[in-house]
Amino acid sequence: MKANQKLTDRLGREVALFPLEYLYMTQDEGGDFSHAGTLAMDFQGWGSNGRIYKCPYYAPCSIECIASTESANRIWQSTSEVVCPGFTDFITIVVAHDDTPPEIGTVLTQGDVMGHTGTSGNVTGDHVHINIARGKYAGWEQVPPNANWELKNSVHIYNALYVNDTVIVEGYNHPWITYDGITPTSKKLKKFPWVLYANKIRNRTFLNV
Repeated sequence: MKANQKLTDRLGREVALFPLEYLYMTQDEGGDFSHAGTLAMDFQGWGSNGRIYKCPYYAPCSIECIASTESANRIWQSTSEVVCPGFTDFITIVVAHDDTPPEIGTVLTQGDVMGHTGTSGNVTGDHVHINIARGKYAGWEQVPPNANWELKNSVHIYNALYVNDTVIVEGYNHPWITYDGITPTSKKLKKFPWVLYANKIRNRTFLNV
């Protein structure tokens, strides 16, 4: 998504959007490092000319900062139910490593600056760590094999956020989905067709980086 971007469905519900203009993953869910067993992902800042440090990221929907933990984590909760690729519900979002995180109690509308990639906490470089759960904040749990922490009710980020107006540079071949005006139902979603995904990369990424 881009700064100040807003998107709603035909019923006026906000559509949850990926919070960076460029999607460049540096550690996958279940990764070999701090993500082993979890659904968290790491993203570095990126732009049309390459790597960006202290890169801004934006509120994927209207959200409130409700708590914090160590490592400059901030826990955010949507202020209402939002439309996601896999469901419609409240969402809880944890972001980490911002060097100047906002105060607890901060309320943002969709598209406002939510934070910046950074190096606070246990990191090897400037990035943002994201973990998303379905529903209101329900606390944390440890998951095998390394007893790493993640939000209870965590979901795949590609099942929680649409990538409208996001350029995919490195998406680890996950089924990132663009909202096309159809609200998800209880039916199982089909994976994003590879040919459309490949076209998006070719037409919107390689021509801009």
